[in-house]
This record gives sequence, structure tokens and C-alpha cells, in this order.
Amino acid sequence: MVVSVLALRQAAQVKKVQSVEEALEGLRKLWKEDEGVRKLLEEAARHGYTLVQTKDVEPAFVAAVRTALAKLRERLGEKPSTLRVKYDPKRKEERSKPKPMTWESPEGVRYTVEVYDLTPREEKYWGFRDTRVEEAAKWVEQFLAASEVQEGPSVLEEALEYEDNPHFEREDLLPEDLEADLRLLGWDGTLRSLIALVESLPAREKEFKERVRSITALVDREEGKVLAVRMPNSWEIREASKDVVNAVLSLGLLTEALEKEDWRTGEVRRYVEDLKPFVPGLMASLNAIATLRRAKYLLDELGRGRRVAVYRDPSTGEPVYRTPVIG
Repeated sequence: MVVSVLALRQAAQVKKVQSVEEALEGLRKLWKEDEGVRKLLEEAARHGYTLVQTKDVEPAFVAAVRTALAKLRERLGEKPSTLRVKYDPKRKEERSKPKPMTWESPEGVRYTVEVYDLTPREEKYWGFRDTRVEEAAKWVEQFLAASEVQEGPSVLEEALEYEDNPHFEREDLLPEDLEADLRLLGWDGTLRSLIALVESLPAREKEFKERVRSITALVDREEGKVLAVRMPNSWEIREASKDVVNAVLSLGLLTEALEKEDWRTGEVRRYVEDLKPFVPGLMASLNAIATLRRAKYLLDELGRGRRVAVYRDPSTGEPVYRTPVIG
């Protein structure tokens, strides 16, 4: 049975949920006042359920729904044990039964489990078959065979979903050196602002190219002396020093690389290094672009969807285990 957590959240009409206890109190009130909700939860508790529309609901409320269904299932009657034991018909007395134990599934469902010591004490019983093991092996085979592969959320999507929730600690998704470089660009440390910052990369690259194209002269910044001037088809070098000649040659190579959208950091940085004494701020702009290109690559990797294997209870069809698919 499908249970919409979002619909229950809206029907409960509680304010912002801070804890599971608050959410349970809202569900109790809804249970008393709404007969339709009461029937829905009873059917889900009896016949199994799948929770849907949980993404836009506080995790505390989702946990409260699971807890409420588990308690309701327990109140309606514990699920009997599926374990059976066959006794040796030649024995006059059954071996004494140990006290039953209770096992709770990851979904909060409690099962009664009977534990038996089936190790034969006499050598003639060493070939005795334990049918429980056979049944368990068959159940595991059915359980594994019933798996299905789904597209799960990416690491980035999960991090964005829980970023504002104080109950979830964000993983360190970025290397420390990249974080430090991003801080220099005004990043406030949130993933949402990082995405917005990375989206400014095309504009920064365009601005950088326009600035390179607009260089028409190389000037000594201290003396204000013009060292080289761009002509229609070449450059007029007025002071033929090694630094000026290298700067003119690097400017031509840099312009050609940018026209081809060649942003290989090593090559471009070498060209800008030669222009650095004559064009202030150009290296800082290139560093910002390199930082954002690195951040964009990392966000693209973190944003890739992940395949998830979902395993369901063979008797109820309820998802009970999820694991990433490797390979």
C-alpha cells in the first residue's frame, strides 16, 4: 500500500516540526479526528506499505510516520514467526523451548523469533536436516532475485536537500585548497551559493577574452613609458628588451588560444605571466577562472545520478533495503 507522507503532513496542519515527538503528537490528533486517515494507516499496518513523497517533508515527520505505523502494527498483533522446527519422532519428549525473542527490522516492524538448539547430542543424529536453514536460504534467494535497480539521487542532490537541516552534518565535498580559493572569490560556504558562483564562469571567461583583445599597448607602469604599440597587422616595439618581446609574443599566442577556447591552465598561465608586468589584474582574473573551472568539474562529478538496488520484502512488497550499485 502506498502512503503519502506529504499528504499526512499537510493534513496534520502542525507548525515546523522540531522533533519526532512533536510529529507523533500531530499524527495522534489527526488519527482521532480523521476517519479516512485512520483506515489508511490501519490498512498500511496490516498489509505492508511504501512511503512516497518524503522529499519535501521534514525527516523528523517521516520518522514519526514510520514509528506510528510500526506501533500500530504491533498493537494490531505481532507478526508470527516464520521459523519452524521439526522434532525427531523417535524422541519421547520435545526439547524445551527457550524464551521467545523479538527482532526489530530497519523499518521498525517487530517480529517474534523462536530460537532452538538443533545440534544433536548423539552421533546418530548428525545427519539431521534443519528445515529452517533450507527455508531461510530459499527466502534469501527469493529476496535477492526480487531486487530492482533505480536511479537514485546524486551526492550533490542529497547534500542540497539536507543542507539547511541542523540534524544532518554535511560531508566535506570540496578539497581544503579549493575551498580556500573559493573564499577569496566571496563564497559564503553554502552549496547553493557555490552553484551560483560557478554559473558566473562563462561571463568571467568572456570578460577575460574581451580584456585580452582590448590590449593595444604595453606600458611601463612605473615610468608611464609606452614600450610597444599594436599596429593594424603587427606590433611596433619601441624598446626591444627581452621582457617586452616575450610579452608581445605571449599576447599573440594567448589571443590565439582563447579564440580556440583552449583554457589549459598551464599554457595560458605562462602567457599571462609574461604579460603580468604590463597588464595589472590579468593574472587574478585567470586565477578566478581556474578556480571556478575546477569547482564546476567537481560539481559535475558530484551531480551524476547513482544507480541504487532496491530489495523488497517478498511477502509485502515493502522496500526494506537499498544499496548503491557498483560498476
